[in-house]
Amino acid sequence: MNKLPYLHISHWILVLVMVFVIGIVVSCSHNSAVDRQMTTAENLMAQHPDSALSVLDGIDTKLLGTKAEKARYALLMSQALDKNYIDATNFDVLQPTIDYYPDNGTPDKKLKTYYYQGRIYQNKCDYDNAMLSFINAREVENITDTLALAHLLVAQGTLYFRQYKTANFVANNLSAAKLYGTIGKHILEIKSYGNALSGAIQADEKAKSDSIKNICLELTTKYPNGIDYFISPYISYTIEYGSDDEIRDMLQTMKPEDLTEADILNFAYGYSKIGDNKSALSLIENAEVRPFLSDTLKYFAVKSDILERAELHADALHAYKEYNRNLEKYHSQLFEQDLLFAEKRHSLETATLKEKAEKERIIWMSIGGFLLLGIIIGFIYFRLRISRSKRIIAENENQRLQLEKDNLNLQISQIEAECDNLKQILNNSGLSEPASKAIKERIQLLNGLVAAHITSNDAYSKPYSEWIKTISEDREKFMNSTRLAFKASHPRFIDYLEKHGLTEDEINYLCLYALGMKGKEVGNYIQLKRHYNISSEIRAKLGLDEHQTNLGIYVRKLMTSF
Repeated sequence: MNKLPYLHISHWILVLVMVFVIGIVVSCSHNSAVDRQMTTAENLMAQHPDSALSVLDGIDTKLLGTKAEKARYALLMSQALDKNYIDATNFDVLQPTIDYYPDNGTPDKKLKTYYYQGRIYQNKCDYDNAMLSFINAREVENITDTLALAHLLVAQGTLYFRQYKTANFVANNLSAAKLYGTIGKHILEIKSYGNALSGAIQADEKAKSDSIKNICLELTTKYPNGIDYFISPYISYTIEYGSDDEIRDMLQTMKPEDLTEADILNFAYGYSKIGDNKSALSLIENAEVRPFLSDTLKYFAVKSDILERAELHADALHAYKEYNRNLEKYHSQLFEQDLLFAEKRHSLETATLKEKAEKERIIWMSIGGFLLLGIIIGFIYFRLRISRSKRIIAENENQRLQLEKDNLNLQISQIEAECDNLKQILNNSGLSEPASKAIKERIQLLNGLVAAHITSNDAYSKPYSEWIKTISEDREKFMNSTRLAFKASHPRFIDYLEKHGLTEDEINYLCLYALGMKGKEVGNYIQLKRHYNISSEIRAKLGLDEHQTNLGIYVRKLMTSF
């Protein structure tokens, strides 16, 4: 009876777990399906943007769970709308992309985010922010999407054109044309070269115009489908730079009814240049004034020129006045819309600002001069300090070398004195065999060291090295024999150590220092972990401070003092 409730609860827990697992599986399944749909739309985007838009419209946006999924969908939808000529004027669709990709996306995703952000600003006629978005896109590095980069350059070029920055407009379109060419988008390549040609003609750069025209002629021969994008720039080029015969041939070849409004203005200008004022006036009078101020300006500019050539001076003056009136209106709109941006506004500053800039330039030049002078003075100062430091180092090194030389001479004198003392002891009778043998080895060792110091020839100290190698195998025997030798040659030295309570092992330890070994050599020789402890204990018995003096120097001075 007690097990039934337990089984009932377990059953419901199992059901809940199964429901949770099924929910996860279904969710993953839905997300996988959404991901496949977005991939399909992405693959269709270039060739069939209408189909891509249809696929994206079929996605249930409620299934987009992560920020990454929402950002990807928003970017693809914005791209599809743009390619289907649906101009978005708000950020309702693109906002998830703007919130995610600038910080988390790949370089290509960042580029596209800024590009479509700029396109929306363009659609809203907010050209200042559009340019800012395009500038941000241009600053993205390691881009691999060549097509997107080319589109960006063209879009930014249109803003440069509105700013009268013809050189930038031409440069952007030339760069875009090269990119289109590398990926086989030759129609777009011709279109960009055509834009660049129009800009070069407007800037009156004949050499550049000639070069671009030749490229376009070659491309349209290979890809005739792109010739429509070359006709208008070619008409402008021929009328601007062609001879009268070339202009006449072109005017006779082309039919006015097949021309755009801009081409009709060019034709009217062409007729005027070859002296056919009647045809020129007929075309210009029948031409419509389009609502865009830039087109209106071109219309009155061409019209005033044609009327002047036809010697209709009153009408020409009226057209010229209309041109100036619309030009002022156009400038006013530019400033109202912030179309000129910071760099253009700066270039149009008044003489007062130029004077201010000149004063600032003088101030900065003065500051720069002072900084340069300070750097020079600092350089000279540090050079003098370095030179002085080198001199002090050299002097200290000479002093050190001299001290080493004096110490070496003192050691040689001590070694020679000890050799003489040991030889006198050997001449005395009554020495034990171990003591006599230790003294002879000590004399041989000291003679080798003296020869090595005097001649700077290590060959003389070779017996010392061999001797150390041999005796290393029997350290205790060597240390005892050394103590016996010192007891015979310096009995008062050994007595002094014994009176201070040093054991035989400790005296043996100090005798190694008396032989001329250094602390590191003693430690390596005895190979005891207690090396430093032994040293401390000896110092304590001799009444030496831990850092008062070098133990080896103290022992050798103590030995020679008796």
